[in-house]
Amino acid sequence: MEAILLISHGSRSQDAYKTFLKVSDEFQNFMNIKVFPAFMEFNEPNIKKAIDEIYKQGIKRIIAIPYFLYTGIHIKEDIPNLLKEVANKYKDLTIEFTSPIEYHPFILEILKERFNGERKII
Repeated sequence: MEAILLISHGSRSQDAYKTFLKVSDEFQNFMNIKVFPAFMEFNEPNIKKAIDEIYKQGIKRIIAIPYFLYTGIHIKEDIPNLLKEVANKYKDLTIEFTSPIEYHPFILEILKERFNGERKII
């Protein structure tokens, strides 16, 4: 059995928190696989707690997907180190880590939609 660990940076903003939970829920429905949200900072559950919960549910294979735009220090070092630390705790657990969102042609469509959408004067 496998699950997705969807990892967000986290935010002090409740709107950002709620939006990420919505993305996580919708992704679970879209993928038809259990998706667990987790946060680097500011929000709960953090990555370690989320993996502990996944493992308690008997899931032994985790696909960790960072909901980040770029391959920054969190993607290169911080998150992989956290994932390795937890994986060492559970010897029968496999964690695979994907690339972040980075560039994808769909991003151009999203930016175009924003350009053509509602605007606010600052």
